[in-house]
Amino acid sequence: MNILRIIYRMLPFLAVALTIGFLGWLLSLHGTMGLLHVNASFRLGFIIILIAVILLAGLAVWQILLARKPGNRLVNWFIGPVVLLTVIELIFPVAGILYLSTPLSPPTEVPHPLLLLSDRESEAGIPDVAVANYTATPTREILTWGNGESDATLTENTATKQHVFILTGLLPDTEYWYRIDDGILHHFATPSIAGDTLHFAVASDAHFGADTARNDLTVNILENISNPKNEYDYFFSVGDLVEYGFSDTQWETALKSLTPTISEIPVALIAGNHDTLFTGLARYEYFCYPSAIVSASGSPLWHRYDVGNVHFLCLDVEWSAESFTAEQAVWLEAQLKSIPEDDWKIVMQHGYCYASGSIINGWKWYDNPETIDDITPLFEEYGVDMVFSGHVHQMELLQHSGVTYIIAGTFGGSPEREYTYKSPDSLWYAGDQYGFVDVTLDNNTAEIVFRDPAYQVLKSFTLNK
Repeated sequence: MNILRIIYRMLPFLAVALTIGFLGWLLSLHGTMGLLHVNASFRLGFIIILIAVILLAGLAVWQILLARKPGNRLVNWFIGPVVLLTVIELIFPVAGILYLSTPLSPPTEVPHPLLLLSDRESEAGIPDVAVANYTATPTREILTWGNGESDATLTENTATKQHVFILTGLLPDTEYWYRIDDGILHHFATPSIAGDTLHFAVASDAHFGADTARNDLTVNILENISNPKNEYDYFFSVGDLVEYGFSDTQWETALKSLTPTISEIPVALIAGNHDTLFTGLARYEYFCYPSAIVSASGSPLWHRYDVGNVHFLCLDVEWSAESFTAEQAVWLEAQLKSIPEDDWKIVMQHGYCYASGSIINGWKWYDNPETIDDITPLFEEYGVDMVFSGHVHQMELLQHSGVTYIIAGTFGGSPEREYTYKSPDSLWYAGDQYGFVDVTLDNNTAEIVFRDPAYQVLKSFTLNK
C-alpha cells in the first residue's frame, strides 16, 4: 500500500516533468518561436498548457501537505483534478513526441528525378545542377549524361535511398540529356549568358496536404512551366510547398506532382514556415537541398545563384524576421557588396516585407515592420532590383524606395480574397486568383507577367533598370 501511495504521489511530478520537457523540445525546433510569435491560437494553447502544468504541480504539493494531517477530508477534493491532469500531462507529451518525431521515411515512388540548383557554379559562369532521386529501399544507381558532343558516367559507391549526382562544368546555352540506370531519358537546357534573355518562373504556397489547397491548379501551373514552347530556364518555388513539413506523405505527394516539371527545368526550392514546421527542417533539407550538394554559403537555407550578370539571392525568411539571423545578414551584405552595381540583384524569400492584407489570428498580415526594419535597409543600400516572396496567398506588386516587391503566393493554397489594409506601396493586387509570376530579363529590362493556371495574362509590368 505504501508503494502504491508513493507512486500515486510521484506520478503528477513525472507528468509535469514530461510536459515541461516536451514544451522545451518544441521551442528548440526550427521555426517554433516564429509560430509562437505570429499565431495567437498557438500562443494561447501554449499558455494554457503552462497553466495546467503549474496547476498540477501546485495541487500535487498541496495534496501531499494536507495528507500529513490524518483525517483531513480536504485531501479527497484534490484526488479527481490531480488524477485528471496527471493522465492528460502523461499522454499529451508522449503522443506529441511520437507524432512529431517519427523517423524520416523516403518516398515509396517518385516517378522522375529532381533537377536542383546548386549554389556552386561552373567555370563558364552558370550554376551547377544536382540530379536527385529517392528510393524506398537502398539501391546503387548509375547516371549517364552529356550534351551531344561528350558524355560521362557517374556511379554511386554504396547502396542508398537518397541518390544525388552533381553535374559540373556545365556550358551556357547548351542542351543536356541525362538518364538514371535504364530509366527515362530527360533533357534540360542551360541559359545563355551572352546578353540574351533569361526566363524564369516564380510561385509560392502550394500547400500540398492542406484540405483547402487546389493542387489540381498547381499541376496546371507546373504543366505550363514545363511546356517546352514556353522556354523557361529556371523555376523558383518560394516556400510552403507542403502544409506540414513533418509529414512524409505530404512531401511524397508534392514530389510526385513536381517532378514531371523539375526533371526538365532546374529548380530552387526555398524554405517556407510550413515546410520546416516542427521536425520539418530535416525533411526539407533531405528533399530540397541534400547534404551532397555542398553549399557555398555554408547553409542549406540561403544561397546565391549567378547567371552571367543576373544574381539570385535566396534567403531564409519564414514566419517573420526570426529566421533572418545575424549570420545570414552578414552573408547577405557580403554578397550584395560583391555584385557589380549595374548587374541584376534579385532576392527570393518566403516571408514578405511589403504587402496588403488583414489581421488573422492576432497577426497583421501586411506591411511587416520586422522584416522591413531588419532586411529592407540592405536592399535599398545595395540597389536590389526585385524581391519575390509568398507567405500571403495573393498576387501583388509593390514598389518602395526603388525596390520592386512581388508577391506570388498563389501556387495552390487557399487565396486571401479580400484585404482590410491596402499598402500605400501597392501598385496592383489580386487576392482571388491562383497563378504564378513569369519574368523575362532582357539586358536592362524586366518583363514581369502575372499569369493564371491556364497561362492567361492577368497583369504585366515593365521594369527598367
